[in-house]
Amino acid sequence: MLAKDDGLTAFHYAAQNCTKEILETLWRWGREVQVNLRDDLLLAKGHEGLTAWHYAAENGTIEILETLWGWGREVQVNLRDDLLLAKGYNGLTAWHYASMNGTTEILETLWGWGTEVQINLRDDLLLAKGHDRVTAWDIAAWHGNKEILETLWGLG
Repeated sequence: MLAKDDGLTAFHYAAQNCTKEILETLWRWGREVQVNLRDDLLLAKGHEGLTAWHYAAENGTIEILETLWGWGREVQVNLRDDLLLAKGYNGLTAWHYASMNGTTEILETLWGWGTEVQINLRDDLLLAKGHDRVTAWDIAAWHGNKEILETLWGLG
């Protein structure tokens, strides 16, 4: 999967634009031509250090995020460090990106997976700060997303 100048691949775009069928097709083709599914698809970073996982949390659907999580298990990534707590170059995780444009269902699912892989939910998700000290709370407020703020409150 060839990257453009910004480092993004078709896999990134499929995850970002909620197209599970295309995502699955790219994964299948990657397997057929023996692409390193872990490094060249699932964990491939664009110029901002973001993976398909980050884009799915921000703009995707729960179905896409669940698919990526399942593939993470399949190719044996460290679900905690390579997915849940993976940071872009700005220090933001999928949790932060889900607070921008994601859904409450995505936040609640990430929270559940955090329990599964035994992270410190309070510090690693709820109060985690990017490089500019921004939290998911800040992001949700900035974007005027009351529903996300209420979800964060309920989880905290």
